[in-house]
Amino acid sequence: MMFRIARSREGGEINHYDLYKIQTRKGMTVLDALFQIQDKMDASLSFRYSCRGAVCGSCAMLINKEPRLACRTQVSMVIDQSMKLKPFPPIIEVPHGWDKETEILIEPLPNFPILKDLVVDMTKFFDALEELKLWESPTDGDETRIQSPKDRKKIERYVNCILCAICFGSCPVNYEKEEYLGPAALAKAWRFNQDTRNPDAKKYLESAQQPKGTPMCDLIMNCVKACPKGVAPGGAIRKMK
Repeated sequence: MMFRIARSREGGEINHYDLYKIQTRKGMTVLDALFQIQDKMDASLSFRYSCRGAVCGSCAMLINKEPRLACRTQVSMVIDQSMKLKPFPPIIEVPHGWDKETEILIEPLPNFPILKDLVVDMTKFFDALEELKLWESPTDGDETRIQSPKDRKKIERYVNCILCAICFGSCPVNYEKEEYLGPAALAKAWRFNQDTRNPDAKKYLESAQQPKGTPMCDLIMNCVKACPKGVAPGGAIRKMK
């Protein structure tokens, strides 16, 4: 199996693609293949990873023009998989020489500045979470806040967000409008708004409804199709709208 991987210098754009031949094995993931390249062929290849078990979200990247977690994407299944995303420029642009029938194309997650190779700067993604103040800070003397299983069920899918930023990377609005807060931050605002343990849940909804929040979303739903944890940010945004 051949891997065609986007390469760049530190702090720059993609300037070329390198081709590597991978020795595949049963059950091999794209992350396994990247380790093989780094360990045996090219130690300069840069990419992020941590848990290797689809929990941390660190290894999000563009795989055959679809945003996925490298640690849970099987090499043997990549060519036949399709999320049927609505396209936007970083996904439409195909590098010269890529043979999609025999090669797996690996590129950095779209809508973020590239730091090096497959590593992107996610500052604006986390800044959106900070801006909406997506947390609850109990005051001194607060008693334990009890929640029923039924109420917990209402927010469970949104709690499952692992902050991989795949929704952000697949969103055409994030590509066109840099100020847009993005699907993950807005879905988390809905999660806190629906959490029965919050004494002032309304504030999360109000913060999400600022001009660069829910009003800017076009409900394209790439975020729903691409989310590896089934969070469905677009559904939460539609409810807030």
